[in-house]
Amino acid sequence: MSSDLADRDFQNGDEGGLRALGGSERFEIRTYASVEEIADEQWQSLWPLRAEGRDFYRCQEFADIQGFHFFYLGISDGGRLVLVAPLFTARFNMGLAMDDAGRERLAQVQTYWPGLLVFKTLFCGSPTSEKGIVAVHPAYRQDASLFLALDRALLTLAKKHGAWMVVFKDLAKEDLETLTPMRSRGWFVGESLPTAKLDLADTPSVDSYLCQLRTGMSKYLRRKLKKHERNGLLRIEATNDIGHCVDEIYRLYRCVYDNGPMHFELLTPEFFLNFCRHMPERTIYFLYWLQQGTERRLVGMNFCLHFDDRLIDKYIGMDYSVSRNLDLYFISFLNNLRWCIEQGKRTYMLSQGGYPVKLQLGATLIPLFTMTRIVNPFVNWFAMRFSRGNL
Repeated sequence: MSSDLADRDFQNGDEGGLRALGGSERFEIRTYASVEEIADEQWQSLWPLRAEGRDFYRCQEFADIQGFHFFYLGISDGGRLVLVAPLFTARFNMGLAMDDAGRERLAQVQTYWPGLLVFKTLFCGSPTSEKGIVAVHPAYRQDASLFLALDRALLTLAKKHGAWMVVFKDLAKEDLETLTPMRSRGWFVGESLPTAKLDLADTPSVDSYLCQLRTGMSKYLRRKLKKHERNGLLRIEATNDIGHCVDEIYRLYRCVYDNGPMHFELLTPEFFLNFCRHMPERTIYFLYWLQQGTERRLVGMNFCLHFDDRLIDKYIGMDYSVSRNLDLYFISFLNNLRWCIEQGKRTYMLSQGGYPVKLQLGATLIPLFTMTRIVNPFVNWFAMRFSRGNL
């Protein structure tokens, strides 16, 4: 079977059908409309143990996030699944890839021309995960032909879905290196926003953590902590059941979301509920209740996931009318830190953004990367010339 014929068959076939790509019958390509179509044992044989896994993608997939279409690509060899790539399509505003000044200038122009530099994109990864992952069987991680088949499949899918480009989102350095064979096919590398990590391996208590910080930040946090303990206004609840207050949690999430300059995904109440339903053993919500006499109201929330020895800070929400006076950001951080230490967690992932403060809090920035191919080969050639492709 020729490569052109294989691409044409795949493009015209329904998602879920099997097609051979890459100019040989060796690999079979299949797209799955839902993660539930992939057998659990097949997923587990490929997926990294420490990563957000099958249940995570189920929670995301069934959250009805508007403007996002989720599906999955599988590559098999002799009937054995050897690669799984989570995919989604969405309209991507290029301002999200710019610095603050460029983003602000583009946002001003987009008030008159909303579609400028907004492209439908096929992404490999997730809009809500800690990092992007392509799950590959260990025996195939050095098989260049597998990744060339992946390249052809993604380009065919991009054309099928009318996407202007394909982007591997938020790759760690080791995952980027795994995809090296694809670089010769016209893919170019860029920098994504880093994630922040706090190492707690040698931190037996909150006090010992504070002693490790620079004097100014240590004193600052101690004052915040003493004020919190002295006024006694906040009651902190840790739970994995938010059915009774999901509307309030979503209101707080929207307060933070609406305060940001530019956005990608807008989550739904279902997204937050799904983690309680499908992976409660990995989910924890820290709820911050303001106690005033006999009345209390929810003024802050922090949605986190925990796996083995790590806590992943996912989303925060707060009532800005009281958050500054209550020092909600720093109290939330110190509460999470204490929980990690008490539960024996050695790593606290602080997510993307807010880097100056996180560095002062002792976090280390972990670089993440994108790998992109524009469907139009001529535009892609120019993009490669001006990209920082030597990363």
